[in-house]
Amino acid sequence: MRTGTHPLVLALIFTMLYAGCTGARGLNRHILQESFHDHPNVTTDRDIAATMATQATLPTPYRLAIYFKHEDFPSRPALQRVDWISSDGARVQRALEPVQEEGILQRTFLLANSTVQGNTLRDIRLAAARYNADAILIIDGASAFERYNNGHAWWYATGIGTYFAHGTECHALFMMEGTLWDVRTGYLYGTQTAEGETTLIGPAPSLDDKAAIAEAKDVAMARFGRELADTLRLLREKQQAG
Repeated sequence: MRTGTHPLVLALIFTMLYAGCTGARGLNRHILQESFHDHPNVTTDRDIAATMATQATLPTPYRLAIYFKHEDFPSRPALQRVDWISSDGARVQRALEPVQEEGILQRTFLLANSTVQGNTLRDIRLAAARYNADAILIIDGASAFERYNNGHAWWYATGIGTYFAHGTECHALFMMEGTLWDVRTGYLYGTQTAEGETTLIGPAPSLDDKAAIAEAKDVAMARFGRELADTLRLLREKQQAG
């Protein structure tokens, strides 16, 4: 007579232990926020003085160029720069239509990546100036995700449960930032941020990380559009009060 534990039972025990120790670790917002910002090696007193001396020259209404950043950053696990598409720009423009109707904006247009020769703020301002923009809105974004097993993952050890058990979760975080600059002087009018989160649950083979990121992006884009419109209204009020 053979003694011991049946292989299936061992597999179930192993899977339950595995599921218990692979829970959510949490996504690092600080790393995402850092990816938006360039860090010059040296900042001099002259740089600081030049920044302090810049002035706002925004007319009313004004012409607003919108630019989506596309450059990569150093690879990190489960962290990626956004692949912006044409519909993203159209969505931001639609969100600003009420602001244009209110007479704050004269017009908005997208500044194509191909028109910018370089990746510095100066390069972007120069490209916007060629199209006679008064202000440039630079939009950046990054996303992160993590996959982990939940308490239903023990069904995976049965084989067929791999395709039916909702034992895996994908948590996605999408963050975006928009900075509004004066094209003529480089004056920073303000920064607008927004984020979206989503969690998809399902069998591991059919769970799509990209779908989770897309849903989180959709939430962030909706928030960004609403809050950006309010920010431009507040900017006009400050200018009128000043």
